[in-house]
Amino acid sequence: MKAKDIYLLILVTFIWGLSYPAMKIGTNYLPPLAFGAWRFFLGALCLYPLVVKRQGRFWHERRDFWPLMLLGLLQTTIMGGALHFGISLVKSGITSVVLYSYPFFFTFLAYLLLKESLTWKQTAGLITGFAGLILVVDPWQVHLARTEFLGIMVLLGGSIVWGLATVYLKAAFKKHDKLAVTTYQMFYGSVALLLISALAENGLHFSWALPSIGTMFYLAVLTSALGFAILLTIQARYPASQTSVYLFLVPVFGVLSSTLFLGERLTLNLILGLALVALGIITVNLGVSSPAVEKYESRLWKAN
Repeated sequence: MKAKDIYLLILVTFIWGLSYPAMKIGTNYLPPLAFGAWRFFLGALCLYPLVVKRQGRFWHERRDFWPLMLLGLLQTTIMGGALHFGISLVKSGITSVVLYSYPFFFTFLAYLLLKESLTWKQTAGLITGFAGLILVVDPWQVHLARTEFLGIMVLLGGSIVWGLATVYLKAAFKKHDKLAVTTYQMFYGSVALLLISALAENGLHFSWALPSIGTMFYLAVLTSALGFAILLTIQARYPASQTSVYLFLVPVFGVLSSTLFLGERLTLNLILGLALVALGIITVNLGVSSPAVEKYESRLWKAN
């Protein structure tokens, strides 16, 4: 892999890692579901011109509406809603580690639902990653607040749904442009999340406060539009095994940026748990060896 592409991959993971303290700041100015809905809606709008340019048409085919809607409900409405609700209750560093456990759930669900092979390396990676999650959550803490525990459970649920959404993506969108799929599902899912926010949070909220606008701009333009455009361009040039392992840097940057910008405490449990989660993700990826599995793994990461 060229050095330039490696640097760009690291830049993308840094941008995505920094999004966690940005989300934490944004939820101080808007209810969490409203902030998440607007963030994804604006992200879809930013990606839309790229999709039109790539596909040469202004909208997707009519037959793709319900599959895209279902994917949007899973990946943006449910997972995105869980992410923003969870981060309003939990520290952003812990949020990044818990949410990025989704590769383990994807691997396990693909084995159950799609009958994909599960190698001993992948199994070892699953066990290692879950051990890391237990360390991060630390359920034996007597001082763990009820709201924090609820937030962690919501985030775990979101991570499971993200894994399920990725399995569905693999089954239903094999021949589709993944940037287009990402854009349309994000649009439909964000519209649904806006409606849910209006019902659950007593009206449709928006904030013109500078921190709110700034964090939303960062998440929509840099995280969604620029991040996905760079990642999908690089992944088109190399096998998935060469690119996907870099994504474990997202929770690393998430934890470090949360410590730096929000003053969150970097505990030994969090450091050890993060290391085990990262090792588990790498081991799961290394366990994918056959060309067929590598091909579907490439589709997986292009979707996320």
